[in-house]
Amino acid sequence: LFSEEGGVEAVVDWELSTLGEPFTDVGLLMTPYWTEPDMPIIGGLKGQDLKEMGIPREEEFLEQYVDKTGFKELPEQLDYHLTFNAFRMSSILQGVYDRAKGGNASSAQGEQVGKLAGFVAQQGKMHAKRFMEGNRFGEGGSGSAFSGRRAFSTSAASSKGEELKQRVKTFIDEKVMPIETEVLSQGYNGGDDEWKEHPLLDGVKEEAKKAGLWNLFLPAISGCSNLEYASVAEQMGRSLIASECFNCQAPDTGNMEVLHMFGTEEQQATYLEPLMEQSIRSGFGMTEPGVASSDATNMSATITETEDGLVLNGKKWWTSNGCHPELKMLIFMGRDSDADDKPRHQQHSMVLVPFPHPGVTVERPLKVFGYTDAPHGHAEINFDNVVVPKSAYVAGKGDGFMIAQARLGPGRIHHCMRLIGMAERSLELAVRRGEERTAFGKKLKDFQVNRHYYAESRMAIDSTRLMVLNAAKKIDEGGAKNARKEIAMIKIMAPEMAMKVVDGAMQIHGGAGLSQDYPLAHFYAWARVLKLADGPSEVHLDAVAKQVIRDVEKGN
Repeated sequence: LFSEEGGVEAVVDWELSTLGEPFTDVGLLMTPYWTEPDMPIIGGLKGQDLKEMGIPREEEFLEQYVDKTGFKELPEQLDYHLTFNAFRMSSILQGVYDRAKGGNASSAQGEQVGKLAGFVAQQGKMHAKRFMEGNRFGEGGSGSAFSGRRAFSTSAASSKGEELKQRVKTFIDEKVMPIETEVLSQGYNGGDDEWKEHPLLDGVKEEAKKAGLWNLFLPAISGCSNLEYASVAEQMGRSLIASECFNCQAPDTGNMEVLHMFGTEEQQATYLEPLMEQSIRSGFGMTEPGVASSDATNMSATITETEDGLVLNGKKWWTSNGCHPELKMLIFMGRDSDADDKPRHQQHSMVLVPFPHPGVTVERPLKVFGYTDAPHGHAEINFDNVVVPKSAYVAGKGDGFMIAQARLGPGRIHHCMRLIGMAERSLELAVRRGEERTAFGKKLKDFQVNRHYYAESRMAIDSTRLMVLNAAKKIDEGGAKNARKEIAMIKIMAPEMAMKVVDGAMQIHGGAGLSQDYPLAHFYAWARVLKLADGPSEVHLDAVAKQVIRDVEKGN
């Protein structure tokens, strides 16, 4: 832009030009509040100690802007402009990616940048949802230009979410529960069919698809926030086979989220699309038998770049779906062999490995308290000089931990809410058992010890649910990194709560509670597993303690 005198007045990037709309400019300026520091290229301020950095918090920034300009209508319109900026940036990134594929990108990082388009678009959807709900800043407040943080909510947060939860619950009660015992018995009894999908599941899955209850975990499909899907996941937790009936089973859900956010068009066509149809299955190779995997940076599996591609070596175990007859893809996480000079959390990458593939050997299925969890299973897998092309990188070299954090945050919410569903069903079974059985002249439900169990279980379940929904809400508002403390707390609390509730239910059932006639023993095994899976409780306790100390020291 030139002045009348001929001098340069301003330099405008046409892609970011807003034609003088000040609120959109403010929204663009605030983008760093919503992106994490370790995001490639577009890293921002989310989760950082802004006070220590001398940077105002989002609320403080808005207060100052409104105070200086008098634009008091900005706060209620902010999410609209954040949405606009996010979708515009996503479009720009897609253009960069397209030019990079054609060899015309102005930056050597063009292809890597373009892969972030999906992530940025998800941010836009989050802002759009809050704008439509009109509750970004809540009601009442301090009398400033906006009213402060939204009040904590423990419901599904919308009529749509509540309606979806009820539809899923009804479907499970009417379609899934009637076949549960027969389907699980195939795996419990062993034999030739142990590692095959039970044919009864096919019809139920088709009905779920027709009912629009398929791939509900993925916001791009369901439109659900984490808070809304949390209540749906609780209902699925009531049955050990329910999640699969809606294509919402781990580890496929996490792998689909990774491919949706970071996969190339080719990767999505090859793996994401069939995974969303459940025509194939996938595994995630991270945990290793030879090191203390509670510290993920101990990972000893390696990724070596050569002229021919990438060479993978290492042994992984507890790879769920590793024994499934339809396993077609593994996500392998390993340490880059040339990463010694890189920061600690930029030394690892994720790579897609087709299965079967030369050098990839499933050594054995691992049992969990005697359960094989067939036909999915948990496998020990050896990678011996496995060669894949460089196009097998997910996102880019060194992005392994960034991807892992994006994958694990929502996944931990899903696990914890499923545990709540297991606990709810266990309590329900315990009450019914107490009504049906008599000992020493009175019903089991009338013994004080059992009545105390009923009451204590109800309080434990409800309080844990509140904590999990709070964590889901914080993820919706600011991403997984914004909710690190809350996620760590529920990852500790939910397994402990579920183990206690299920244990009491087994006690009331007597010997039957330990048998395959009821789901309780298997529920207990899953609850115990989740004290280790996705990070052991001790690591999460330490993370919470650090945050508590930091908060007190900084006066938060």
